[in-house]
Amino acid sequence: METKIFKMNGTAGGSVNLDDRVFACKAHPQTINDVVKAQLNNERHGTVFTRTRGEISGTTKKMFKQKGTGRARQGDIKSPLHLGGGTVFGPKPRIFDQRPPKKVVDRAIVGVLTELVSNGNIRVVEGLEFSTGKTKDVATFMESHKLNKVLFVVPEISDNTRRAVSNIKNVKVVTPMHVNVVDLLKYGNVAINDKAVKMLEEVLVK
Repeated sequence: METKIFKMNGTAGGSVNLDDRVFACKAHPQTINDVVKAQLNNERHGTVFTRTRGEISGTTKKMFKQKGTGRARQGDIKSPLHLGGGTVFGPKPRIFDQRPPKKVVDRAIVGVLTELVSNGNIRVVEGLEFSTGKTKDVATFMESHKLNKVLFVVPEISDNTRRAVSNIKNVKVVTPMHVNVVDLLKYGNVAINDKAVKMLEEVLVK
């Protein structure tokens, strides 16, 4: 597949061949859905915690004798029946991690990239980098390419590039190794460095 190469100012400056195994290979919607759910679950943290009666601090002394008082039998003060006592079958921290096979994840990424290319939402940009570290250059780039949201893919994230995109909304920069389905769907537009294209193809095609 052949596509245009754009310059930083938004003008076309040649063409490049894209690997059909990455940019022309549709994936089943269920595959993409499963990978998205897995990635979002991996970002969850099970922080809820309750103590059982065995984890409550306090004496284990019996509150009163077993017989002769006319009251119901009681154990120690840590019983769930008392204020400040343990919780019965309360929630505990849990792990939400899901680990789909790498081939399934790659297949989902390829499927989303294919859809983005077919809709004209992927732009290969020659020398994509913001070496000045100024947010104004990122805003100018987005205005030139008529983009409201964009995911930048570069071979290596320099300090200046990171600084330039850090103060602007709806923008994220990643390397080819960290391209994922959620980011691709969230931002909807991809601006990828011409050198990063080959790196991304090597990551996704084994």
